[in-house]
Amino acid sequence: MTLKHLSILGLSSILLACGGDENTEGNNTNNNDTAAIASQFNAAADINPNAAAPAPVFDTVVATGILVDDLSYMHGIAFAQRLMRERITFIDASELGAVFLEFENGTKTAIAPQDASIKLRELSKASEKFQKVSPAQKVEATDAFASLVYVAELKYQGLKEIKTNKFVEGLNGYVKNQVIPSAELIQMYTNAIKGYEDRMAIERQEKALAEGKAKAPEQYAFLAKKEKEKGVSKTASGLLYEVITPGTGAKPNPTNKVKVHYEGSTIDGKVFDSSYARGEPIEFGLGQVIKGWTEGLQLMSPGSKYKLYIPQDLGYGTRGSGAKIPPYATLIFTVELISFQ
Repeated sequence: MTLKHLSILGLSSILLACGGDENTEGNNTNNNDTAAIASQFNAAADINPNAAAPAPVFDTVVATGILVDDLSYMHGIAFAQRLMRERITFIDASELGAVFLEFENGTKTAIAPQDASIKLRELSKASEKFQKVSPAQKVEATDAFASLVYVAELKYQGLKEIKTNKFVEGLNGYVKNQVIPSAELIQMYTNAIKGYEDRMAIERQEKALAEGKAKAPEQYAFLAKKEKEKGVSKTASGLLYEVITPGTGAKPNPTNKVKVHYEGSTIDGKVFDSSYARGEPIEFGLGQVIKGWTEGLQLMSPGSKYKLYIPQDLGYGTRGSGAKIPPYATLIFTVELISFQ
């Protein structure tokens, strides 16, 4: 069974800050099978690399029916998976969980994040990137690491309430007791996190829209006028488009690589980029470009030619791009989809 990683904190950045190596086999996002991860965790301390490890035997944990308990438990499992995948092997999960509980109970005070980062760097240097850790250093590292992740994980706003004891149960259960969650628990947790992230995305888009209208009203006046023109359609996100030449057949999705010809300009008619001018089309992954492009190209079939009017919140937003695309700029693209794969 594979549980998609949903833990929020970017542990790889902490790993690098501590002097670890992010470019390890364990950092491959596809290497997320539970049995494989369990056999890797604390490998440096507990596993003889020359010995054949027995295949782990897992027990399946099912939902209790108490939502806050189940989500807290699952959050602990998701965090445990990230620890394993990022090869943070200098931390013992049980000891880390115990520190979390001490923070929660007020019997221990978390170290300030900046001081915790400095401490981990110092320990990394003194212990050869945590390869030779003394018992005292391990305690210090655990306290510092726990201080860095406590607020992000235990106070994560995507879950209305997180019970620290249940989080720690999930952490220990997955790492030490070889348990995996049922499909019901996985789906419950996935839905909760996705619901929150979707709401945050909508809020960010609404904020960007309001800010853009306030700081660049002429851009939205242009879009409002353009929207009323014959042949111009509007999507739910605010993208405007008109079909110059229809195509036939299947349409690409964000995982596809597309081949296109295009010309991009601002609302004053200034062209900032053109494959036509370069004399050759361009290929790129559709999931690697601005939102307006990703959405607009999914409306098209090979052989079609569209004109896209992309609001700033689906383009380069408040930052713009280089000298030719100012902040809050509406972008106009004439695009021909040649093919996709």
